[in-house]
Amino acid sequence: MILASAATRLLLAATPSPTASTATPKVDADLVTPGLWGFVSLFVLALAVYFLGRSMARRVQRVNHRARVEREAAEEAAEEAARQAAPGERGGAGPAGPPQGPGDPGRPGRPG
Repeated sequence: MILASAATRLLLAATPSPTASTATPKVDADLVTPGLWGFVSLFVLALAVYFLGRSMARRVQRVNHRARVEREAAEEAAEEAARQAAPGERGGAGPAGPPQGPGDPGRPGRPG
């Protein structure tokens, strides 16, 4: 019993009792604001997001423009290759027209 009484006194002495100076004052949560530093940090964050978005939009436009130019160049190259290959396939006869008979003056190498 004496040991229990001594242990109880020791525990009570080790735990401090709250005093008026250490008590947390009651604060209305609706009246608390982030203050100047909260506003400044939010403003800087908003500016960073704005400029990053603007930069991203420019880069996307640049990539789209380059892709469009490359696609047009590839189409032009394909058309040019088709133009160069077409006379060789027809034997250099030029544009296709109605077939000509053996005595037509329009056919080279034939009397007419």
